[in-house]
Amino acid sequence: MRSFTKFLMILACLTMFAACTTTGGSTGSTDPGAQEATYEEPNYYYDFDDILIPKEISYVEDQSYKLDNAKFRAAIMKFKGRVEVLELVQFFVNNMAKDNWTLVSNNKAGKLSVLNFEKFNKSCVIQVDDSFGSATTTIIAVEVKDGATAKK
Repeated sequence: MRSFTKFLMILACLTMFAACTTTGGSTGSTDPGAQEATYEEPNYYYDFDDILIPKEISYVEDQSYKLDNAKFRAAIMKFKGRVEVLELVQFFVNNMAKDNWTLVSNNKAGKLSVLNFEKFNKSCVIQVDDSFGSATTTIIAVEVKDGATAKK
């Protein structure tokens, strides 16, 4: 009976692993070439076209918020996934630099890492928390739109 229980546990783990690896965003296109592009470029941009998100973390819609008006665009985006926190932090440091972001600060306190990036008209804070065995990533991004001026 004990070996049967072990077999069921292994089978359940394999099923969960298979479900996680086949889950992906739909491109909305029936063109087979569009799916091939997904395999070539597994990481993706979500709401901002210069903040690359690794494929290992998934967007959590009910914990995210977006605001877009004439003067600025802002978002608080939550992502979750089972990844190594140090690798995730290094991913953001490397890829934000590729998208011309400047790293202003990199802070770590226990299982929490906070990265602060800036651009000409944008600011981004990325918080990675490893408190519950899977990484929770919160990205807070703000973009001042063209024509918006600060009051003095």
